[in-house]
Amino acid sequence: MAASLSLPLIDLSSTDRISTANSIRQVLFLSLTEYAIRDLSFYSRTTLQLEGVIASMDYGFFYLINHGVDEQLLQNVFDESRKFFSLPLEEKMKLARKGDLGFAPMRAENLDSSTTSKGDSKETFHIGPSEDDERHINQWPSEDVLPSWRFVMEKYYKQVLSTGKQLSSLIALALNLDENFFEKAGGALNGESAVLRLLHYPGEMGVSDEVVYGASAHSDYGMITLLATDGVPGLQATFINISFVCREKLKQPRIWEDVNHVKGSTLHRVMPTGKERYSIALFLDPNEDYIVECLPSCCSESSPPRFPPIRCGDYLRDRIDAAYSG
Repeated sequence: MAASLSLPLIDLSSTDRISTANSIRQVLFLSLTEYAIRDLSFYSRTTLQLEGVIASMDYGFFYLINHGVDEQLLQNVFDESRKFFSLPLEEKMKLARKGDLGFAPMRAENLDSSTTSKGDSKETFHIGPSEDDERHINQWPSEDVLPSWRFVMEKYYKQVLSTGKQLSSLIALALNLDENFFEKAGGALNGESAVLRLLHYPGEMGVSDEVVYGASAHSDYGMITLLATDGVPGLQATFINISFVCREKLKQPRIWEDVNHVKGSTLHRVMPTGKERYSIALFLDPNEDYIVECLPSCCSESSPPRFPPIRCGDYLRDRIDAAYSG
């Protein structure tokens, strides 16, 4: 049986920002990984801890506490999420994905195309910024069916987006950058590409000859992921010697370890446990036209960038399309 992890704690409310940044720096791997920041994850309704997931020396994870997300609001989001996913499929399909926003049913997404799975055993619902444009149109349940749903989701979206931006300044300091680097970097964190993702994993799956995944093995696509879970286990992560993260990420065999209440980066998956499971992710990514390239503090003449610059929207489009190509 896999061992559970005990992860570092970072206090987001600390007034000693330099010491906090130095604590983050201790788990950052700066010399070999050129994207340095990978994902951030959000922890546990009961303790309301926030987990950060970045390219790290040991785990790729740390917990952030005192993150400022209101406990009652988070409870309300879970309650509204349960209400939506308990609706008949026919009702949910009225809000099917348009572009990348809206409802996706069971097995619509397959995060690991190398498996023989027919798709991941989960339902999802995606919400974008409230300022809709022709590319990103939110799908909202009728107020006759779920009267509080939109209000609760928009309030939570704004609050967690603010938390992610606070955290980004500490990460910038940890990377020897100006603390406002990501705010100033051409709209890297202006929020227009942030997406809230509600997830529902069913309980009993029945008997099947194939391996069933709640979420098949993957690493998250963008810069920051803030994710709250309901405390039901299921996440497993595989940890790789960081020296080989760029060239041996897919090396077999993988060694999977159970991670308590964490949902986030490195290579990870969700396995069914026989219990219904809910989680809520906010993906905070650079805007679509932002050019993602090696951070200035993470490369030099002797250690040049390993990958060419890429437009954020192009990279995300490729990853999302691949997951829904089945």
